[in-house]
Amino acid sequence: MNKLVIATIAFLSFVPLAAAEMPHKSSIMQDQVVLNLTTEGWVKTDTARVSVYFELVQQEEATDALKNRIDGSLQSLAKDVEWRITSSRQQLDQTGLNRWYVSAEARIPEAVLAGLQDRAKEASSPGYKATISNVDFTPSLAEFEKLRGDLRSQIYQQALDEVARLNKVMPGADYHVRKIDFVQLYPVQTMDAAPRTMMMKSSMAESASGSQGGAELLVSVKQSESARVILGRSAAPAVTQE
Repeated sequence: MNKLVIATIAFLSFVPLAAAEMPHKSSIMQDQVVLNLTTEGWVKTDTARVSVYFELVQQEEATDALKNRIDGSLQSLAKDVEWRITSSRQQLDQTGLNRWYVSAEARIPEAVLAGLQDRAKEASSPGYKATISNVDFTPSLAEFEKLRGDLRSQIYQQALDEVARLNKVMPGADYHVRKIDFVQLYPVQTMDAAPRTMMMKSSMAESASGSQGGAELLVSVKQSESARVILGRSAAPAVTQE
């Protein structure tokens, strides 16, 4: 028993001594460079979001027959596009007739927009009216997202360029990209946005009424992407001997 106690005391006395004699590493020194990077670009479209409104009276036709007629009218307005029914409502009027109110929309190439109102009139008949309710030249979400992806790629490349620039002039360990935080920015509104919108509406009215003018109706919207970038490096730990 006495031998066990003596051995334990000897071991506990040895541990602090051994730890004191072992070389230890100082805390790893780190430095970093924080910068803001911004890039911008333009998203444009050559299609328009066209909304169509149907008002019709159901007489002896079945509901499927009315649906087929609406589908046929939409195809007569623009073929090879994806029409979507966005709303449908029916109600009885004071005379007991069943009235339907249907809205549809699709993105249509600019070249097909000429004469759109005329084709809507041709598709109409007593008790069945098709109207072009809106033509919107704002780029689609997919077009916006494609540009944002391209802008992020530019930010990544700018960050790598900054890393190369730092490593060229700063001695010591190499820097690397440690963190990239993107900041949400709103679309930039240009001073000529309102005049351009009015010009587009005027040109659209001429095209929809059957004018064959060659006015360009392309719309471009400026977008910016900004990010807070952290470049860092870790210095080699210093080993000290005591």
